[in-house]
Amino acid sequence: MTVTVKSRLGALGLLIAAGVVAGLLPVFLKPLVALAAAFGAVVVIVIVRDPHVGIILTALSIPLETAGQVGSLTANLPLTVPKILTAVTLAAWLVNVSLRKARYRRLPWMYLLPAFLAAACLSLVGAKEVGPGVEAVFRFCTTVVFFFLVVQLVDSPRMLKLTIAALIITSAAAAGYAIVQRYLPEAKFAFRYGWEESAARRSGVEQDIVEKEMVGVVERSSGVSLHSILLSLNVALLVAPLTALLANAHLRDVLRRLFWLAILGVLAAAVVNTYARTGFLLFVFALFLMLCRGLIRVTKAKLIVALVVVIVLLTALPEKYTRRVLNPESYSTRSRSIRARLELVSAAGRQFLDHPLLGAGYGNRYGIFEYYTTYPDKKHAVTPHNAYVQVASQVGLVGLVVLMLFFWKVHRHTIRSVAVFSRLGMSDLARLGSALDISMLVFLLSGLALDLFDKGMPQAWLVVGMCGAFSCMAERACAEDAGGIRAESRAPGSAPAERPGTAADGT
Repeated sequence: MTVTVKSRLGALGLLIAAGVVAGLLPVFLKPLVALAAAFGAVVVIVIVRDPHVGIILTALSIPLETAGQVGSLTANLPLTVPKILTAVTLAAWLVNVSLRKARYRRLPWMYLLPAFLAAACLSLVGAKEVGPGVEAVFRFCTTVVFFFLVVQLVDSPRMLKLTIAALIITSAAAAGYAIVQRYLPEAKFAFRYGWEESAARRSGVEQDIVEKEMVGVVERSSGVSLHSILLSLNVALLVAPLTALLANAHLRDVLRRLFWLAILGVLAAAVVNTYARTGFLLFVFALFLMLCRGLIRVTKAKLIVALVVVIVLLTALPEKYTRRVLNPESYSTRSRSIRARLELVSAAGRQFLDHPLLGAGYGNRYGIFEYYTTYPDKKHAVTPHNAYVQVASQVGLVGLVVLMLFFWKVHRHTIRSVAVFSRLGMSDLARLGSALDISMLVFLLSGLALDLFDKGMPQAWLVVGMCGAFSCMAERACAEDAGGIRAESRAPGSAPAERPGTAADGT
């Protein structure tokens, strides 16, 4: 009782102090800046009181990260609202750990990420581009911290469901904006080269001329993402978790099911607006895995509905989308971008053969020109557009093996955890875990066409972190279940203990 009273008095004191500071802010700052600062102070207090709130707010803000940029640490290290929220949440969690109000959750394989970070640092010894390498290392360091924080704070089934729902809802809003964007003339801009660099960091509707010979000029929406391909990847990551939430909704909960179905429709439409072949393939891959895992159960009615939807889409899709995305020739060497990607992969392969063990240096983006001489614009940094070849050429076999071992461990433990919750009769959690694993596999597949592991990719790493958190939940559920069994064996004839967290199936 005394502890409760003290904590309440402490919270009241913090709020009073925040109110006094907020009242004084307009004296020193402009009204809007003062209002933002006062609101930020309240948010910080709330997060310090409960760091779980920080993770939910971060999940809500991640899909809007580009729009929430408040400054830049360097040209390629933007300071954004999600980064600020992550830093505040980390500080709040550390305070709670030091006060023994929270505990550190440990999975041995988590430390493979810092091991990869060490390999990245080692690769910079003698590298030609030390500055960009240090930036890339720092960027991935923030990713590692974010992953560990998600594992620590997504510590219950309720937190898992809230975090997934928060990410999906805000992502749907961003995807909806990408659809509306096509009808805003001021959102259109000409094709850009070197879009990773600060001068080209913008979102909107890009007039893409890469496949001009085959398709013509294509207007590709990116919403608030830096590129339409990133938007399509972020959407594809959410298909399986969204399907799991839909399956977990009770049949009689019509409004909730309609809500999730509407979001699914918005996400699918946003993928079409990106005109991204990668996004389409990832969408199909996610659908295939969901069918294999039983996340989608095939019935005659569903087959009929799917057939009708496919027929309608084939007749309603824009002609340029059909020619660019659904045309088999778009995936052959007739495509200009496919030819360029193959040449880049070949060049990075030669770079790897010259630096097989430690690589040419993490984040080094100009050295590839020594092996690839036909790139049209050498003033812009370039990468192989293949995450695995990129890691091999920049960090060598040491870094690639460590990173792949990490993802293999995440996948293996997530699958085992799904089996645990299935055995315990917690089918809703089993579905969510299976969906998270599918999302991570979508992320890994996208690495065949994108450079992933030095850009942060917060949506994907939030999913990977939730996979780790899911494994921790399974371990705790096993321990609690074993404890219940031992208690029953010590008290023969007593009523069976109710298993923790069991929820109605609802499907």
